[in-house]
Amino acid sequence: MKIKVLKIRILDEFQNDDETLVNNFLSRYDVVNMNSKLVQDEINYWSVLIYYQEKSKQSGSSKMNISSEEELSEDEKIIYNKLKNWRYEKSKELHQPPYVIFHNTHLMSIAKFKPYNLQDLEQINGLGESKIKRYGIEIIEVLENA
Repeated sequence: MKIKVLKIRILDEFQNDDETLVNNFLSRYDVVNMNSKLVQDEINYWSVLIYYQEKSKQSGSSKMNISSEEELSEDEKIIYNKLKNWRYEKSKELHQPPYVIFHNTHLMSIAKFKPYNLQDLEQINGLGESKIKRYGIEIIEVLENA
């Protein structure tokens, strides 16, 4: 297992660059665990410690994955925005940055494929057992109310 420390700045001007950095890293490796801490400095940022390993050979090929909002219909974009709102509220509740809860690509894939149950969530690329146990029921509820 390896570790990586990422610095995610809390300013709108850095959001796209920092999210791209994180998403690129996460697309290349399987995350085993993550810890984050808010650091208050001249520019406040989240310091994220990621424990990771090389992607397994099975990873991703048979699972559902969306990588761009352009792949979503208008109705799916509405669901995606509801999922983002849920994630934002959950991140405030847990005092974690939103991407630690779910990445945008995960939310886009959920909006596109609209899983009906926890077993369907397992078919979304990047959603592991622990994320599904932790957030799966809430995600299904968001979808049911969308």
